[in-house]
Amino acid sequence: MHNLSIPNDYSLAQKGIAVMTGTFYVIGVGPGDPELITLKAVNRLRRAQVHYVPASRLSCQSWLTEVVARYAAVGSKVREVEFSLGSDATKRQEHWRQVAAEIITEIRCGKRVAFATLGDPLLYSTSIYLLRALQQQWQNLPVEIVPGISACSHVAALTEFAIGCGEQPVTILPTVMDKAALESALKRGGTLILMKIGKRLPRILALLKQFDLLEKAVFVARAGLPQQRIETDLKRLQGADAATGNLAVILVDANRENKP
Repeated sequence: MHNLSIPNDYSLAQKGIAVMTGTFYVIGVGPGDPELITLKAVNRLRRAQVHYVPASRLSCQSWLTEVVARYAAVGSKVREVEFSLGSDATKRQEHWRQVAAEIITEIRCGKRVAFATLGDPLLYSTSIYLLRALQQQWQNLPVEIVPGISACSHVAALTEFAIGCGEQPVTILPTVMDKAALESALKRGGTLILMKIGKRLPRILALLKQFDLLEKAVFVARAGLPQQRIETDLKRLQGADAATGNLAVILVDANRENKP
């Protein structure tokens, strides 16, 4: 583990060193459709002098680099960073610390630094881990978070699926959780938003079939991106290849009257 020593503004001022502090922008650029990016997101992308863009071999988020390049100011820097998603928690945390240290150095030099992310920055986003690493090293980090349209909101619009109606509860679940937790959520009823599906798609389909909910669910993968796939009949997903669940969301109407 590296010990990072970052001087605070007071200690610099005591030494007669001018303090220039920039800003860190965490920018949600929406689910992928280029028209679903907010005016504030565009404005902050144009302000930033340095852009960090997460790259992932699994999710193929090349669209992020394209949208940043479209709106970034001429002369600004764009840096792709492949983040560690391995099973070793210590290595992942060390990676985040190293990236955070680089960003802090830029901000301490007075630069406006942006981190762009698909969807919303605070909903199952890589930006959450980066923010934690930054704030561990700099408690009063000057940060502005720009919310983005989430993938589940876009999926609802694409399929005309009402997420919240009347007094029905809404539950968002990452499907990396165990089978028992998912079963419990299905039994509680309401609307379920299933995210982080990936290779667990066959298991989820089997559970939905068990609870007689296949016809009460919709599936969208890579919403707004060129490879977008919409299925309102989830039986068509039976036997799908392993990559089908990547960047996918399933919305389920699990109201009590639907239970077996």
